[in-house]
Amino acid sequence: MCIEIIGCYAQTELGHGSNVQRLETTATFDPQTDEFVIHSPTLTSRKWRPGGLGKVSTHAVVYARLRTDGQDYGVHGFIVQLRSLDDHSPLPGMTVGDIGMKFGSGAYNSMDNGLLRFDHVRIPRNKMLMHLSQVTKEGKYVQSNVPRQQVYGTMVYVRQIIVSEASCALSREVCISTRYSVVRRQFGTETQVINYKTKQSKLFPLLASAYAFRFVGEWMKWLYTDESKRLQANDSYINVKIL
Repeated sequence: MCIEIIGCYAQTELGHGSNVQRLETTATFDPQTDEFVIHSPTLTSRKWRPGGLGKVSTHAVVYARLRTDGQDYGVHGFIVQLRSLDDHSPLPGMTVGDIGMKFGSGAYNSMDNGLLRFDHVRIPRNKMLMHLSQVTKEGKYVQSNVPRQQVYGTMVYVRQIIVSEASCALSREVCISTRYSVVRRQFGTETQVINYKTKQSKLFPLLASAYAFRFVGEWMKWLYTDESKRLQANDSYINVKIL
């Protein structure tokens, strides 16, 4: 069975990356139609650089400012269809595409990082991610008793994996380089390459970083696991401000 729905994570905007509190994309609830109106009110509010958005994704989890009953309730997640499942063309109200070539390693250009602009796009109310909070048909905002820290739990877990995987990759490369530097001698039987100060200045900081990444990755894993258990038990000792 072929994959019909391909998703991406649309949070970062042209003017706001990790600063989630300053996201500008809006999701305004219309009680007359029981729909949210997703809109990009400014140039800087355009979603920018989400991986998979440029060419592949048909749907996105869009983070936008929830507005209902005359109030702004901060950033929440919404599932939005971007492209037709028939011919993959952008749906009405969507401006979506690839941001083009990127600086740096050529590997970066293997990912179709994209841009996304909404022009009063309407989605059903049930497309809001309502595990932690919800909006009623009447437009009333209702927040559950689930700790708000869990909103970004999955993302924190992924960041922990990134640190750990970076340690593994760096360790392999440093190991190869160190072993080669030990057995390789300059000019036949003379000094081992590893004894050169210039070689040490390049290699040893990377070796130290490999260990540091490993220790930090393990600590982050423990912190995430411990905090998740405390959140489930309503005994969190970390106060993370999300919105």
